[in-house]
Amino acid sequence: MDSSVIAFITALMTLTHGTEIPDKGFFTADDGTLYIDGQAYHMTFDDEFDGNELDPSKWERCPQQHRQDMDNYWDDSMSYVDGGCLIIAIDKTGERYISGGVRTKGRFEQAYGYYEICCSVNTIPGYWTAFWLHNDSVANESGGGRNGTEIDIYESPYCEQKQIQHTLHWDGYGAAHRSEGKTVDADVYDGKFHTFGLLWTEEEYVFYIDGRESWRTDAKAAQGTCEVPLYIKVTAETGSWVDIPDEERLPDSMKADYVRVYARGK
Repeated sequence: MDSSVIAFITALMTLTHGTEIPDKGFFTADDGTLYIDGQAYHMTFDDEFDGNELDPSKWERCPQQHRQDMDNYWDDSMSYVDGGCLIIAIDKTGERYISGGVRTKGRFEQAYGYYEICCSVNTIPGYWTAFWLHNDSVANESGGGRNGTEIDIYESPYCEQKQIQHTLHWDGYGAAHRSEGKTVDADVYDGKFHTFGLLWTEEEYVFYIDGRESWRTDAKAAQGTCEVPLYIKVTAETGSWVDIPDEERLPDSMKADYVRVYARGK
């Protein structure tokens, strides 16, 4: 092998202080490069939620609208930044549950890469919080998952069971709708910060909770992984597939410390 090639490989696999980059798991180099199983990823989106205002260059609040099959509405007042965290809350006013949601639509969209949120989830049952990816193309009812997939990186509907849901949806939301998901044990309903991540490649989706793999999909089941850019959503809502929240324990909320996205390569 040519000496210049050897020197390049050595430089790639060694940090400035001589630390070898592991070929398994996660590792962040001094220059901020994230390595996942030895592959380099550079940051393309980052919000640490400093200050007390939602950054309009990165986020917009989800349209105020009816959600799911109960009297639940996304409401602007339920999503805000406070104390260095994004707050996504839920409450009840009159007969309505109102909850928060933000998205990066029209501001940041990406195909493939690594997506991660550090957050606390709901501390009471009856609703769920979520970190997910979406695009209008998900409504396309042909072509399988390649031309649009809703990727629910995490949903937290199972507070009492201490479980987290990962789900993929494709081919629209009507008669052609298809989905695949996995419910995993995760002791994360403790009010503390946890990380939820997704590695999205041309071959597969790999989901992580606190840096540990929780689900690896077979792309053939979805007729290939999504090939179109998706935007980020962070939301809370309730629906009939979970119990209704105990009104006496509302309001409740999730807190996000950061959202980060990386693309492969340097």
